[in-house]
Amino acid sequence: MTLNTPLIKKIPAFDPSENYSVEFSYEGNQAVKNRAIIIDNETYQTVYDNEQERMRLDHVIVANTLEAGKVYQIRIKVYDNFGNESDFSSPVLFYCYTTPSFSFINITDDMIHRTSVLPVTLSYSQPEGETFNECQISLYTYDYVLSSSSPVLYDVSELTHTFYGLQNENVYYIRATGRTTHDMSLDTGYIKINIQYVMKYSNVIFRVLNLPEIGSISMSSNIIDIEYKLENENYTLKDGELVIYDNSLTYYDGFSAPSEYTVYCKARKLIPNSRFLELKTPDGSKSVWLEINKIGTLYYCVLNAPYALGTYNIFKELPKAVLVDAEGNLLVDNTDHALMLVNLDYVDGYTTVFEVKFKNGYFGLQVYYEEDGTVEEVVGAEEGG
Repeated sequence: MTLNTPLIKKIPAFDPSENYSVEFSYEGNQAVKNRAIIIDNETYQTVYDNEQERMRLDHVIVANTLEAGKVYQIRIKVYDNFGNESDFSSPVLFYCYTTPSFSFINITDDMIHRTSVLPVTLSYSQPEGETFNECQISLYTYDYVLSSSSPVLYDVSELTHTFYGLQNENVYYIRATGRTTHDMSLDTGYIKINIQYVMKYSNVIFRVLNLPEIGSISMSSNIIDIEYKLENENYTLKDGELVIYDNSLTYYDGFSAPSEYTVYCKARKLIPNSRFLELKTPDGSKSVWLEINKIGTLYYCVLNAPYALGTYNIFKELPKAVLVDAEGNLLVDNTDHALMLVNLDYVDGYTTVFEVKFKNGYFGLQVYYEEDGTVEEVVGAEEGG
């Protein structure tokens, strides 16, 4: 009687300096023994032929049986208690490599970190040239609950990520996991980080109190430090106005949004069809953003906001395209507002205030010139999935 042929499961690359169990599937009489034959995929010479008496559907390759940096093929057959045997399975290719070096280079276990911002960098190397495929870096709370994760990282030369908003006097764990090109697993393990820093404050609000009875003045201040970062150095700051190009500004710590709030954004010379303001919902799970869109012959500021069934959009009309004379000079009315013409591209040099409100679970939008507070009309709203 010939038993059913076993099927070897996928074998990720492994380190031959340790025991490794090759698993397979099989249906039929209880298997009590199996035999594995391994050949060198380059020379086609048999390097391993061994039987193991075991009822588990696997075959254990003992440590140091094979060599790192080699590619092999394996076939397996099974036997039952009555001496019946199966045919050999189809051969399966697998790779052997020394365990890669995969670790953080700028943090150590149980270290003390003195700020709320934690940049981390990974290093990867492998002596036989097994290439890196992907990884992800994760931040956990003291009780190993996932707090946030990096995007999946593919470029071995840029294995970096920055975590923001770490709470003072708290313990966190950092862990990176990934895999190589041939599915060898990568894992740094949990690295303990202790956060201890002195709170700094800015946005100064002074309270001045005259104390005539003692001939002195008392001054006190409440300072809040709002942490921020710029993507690169492509910016200028002059007369209180920040100009950025091919760049982004992110505020990430030092403030929080209550259940109801209003955000004011002052801007001009915005680029159509590009997000210029992005917020997070109060629970931090979804994004809300503003962009300039052209619809027909008119330009609108569009607020894209999430709700339970998808997203809803709020449209506010912006000034139409400007009129210029034959020399290219801007034509304005008696209040110095640009005269508009619908068939020109949107150009607006006036500072515009974009007012985003969150109340009762919904977002609202108002748009107006800073100098005159003129509120644009509500053009419409639509819902989409």
